[in-house]
Amino acid sequence: MKDYKKRLVKPKNKIVSGMMYLLPIFILFIVIEKLWYKVSHLGKLVVHNLHLDDFFGKYSLTITTGLLILIIFYVFGYLATLPRFMRFYDWFEGMMLDVIPGYSKYKTELENKINPKPDNRTSVLVSTPMGNKPGLLIDEKTSSSVVFFPSTTNALEGEVLVVDNKMVQKIDIDAKSLLGIMKKQGKGLPVA
Repeated sequence: MKDYKKRLVKPKNKIVSGMMYLLPIFILFIVIEKLWYKVSHLGKLVVHNLHLDDFFGKYSLTITTGLLILIIFYVFGYLATLPRFMRFYDWFEGMMLDVIPGYSKYKTELENKINPKPDNRTSVLVSTPMGNKPGLLIDEKTSSSVVFFPSTTNALEGEVLVVDNKMVQKIDIDAKSLLGIMKKQGKGLPVA
């Protein structure tokens, strides 16, 4: 009986990890499907009123819905340049941060995937009683510094400490490489 259970552990783990990897893709498809469904109702009205089905044939609804989605994205892109709309957006986003758990994490990850920005933070090692701890220098003053210590599982999570500058040693690794090393639980970190 135990041998049977041992054989099921590996396939069970593969199924669970496959579900976890497919979940974001599945959610993305659901969101796109909902958007398409909602806009296609408007597309039916446009096709019917402008008699586009005579021109495009059976693809008229598909083409019109796609164009309407592009127009909606363009309009909201234009609105994003207006200061009054941005104040409303900031208010709305602040409300979303309070209501939806993990919203800021997913927003930041999406922004980094769409438009990656260079990470100019400086990699450091901070002396602690237990040893040197890798982190990223956020702000440096005359006597103390603010250092972010990323989590090994998620670079957006971690802890922030204000430490004495004497405890901070800068290392010659860019921030992106350090975060990659942290994901590997420190493998590849330069140690003396």
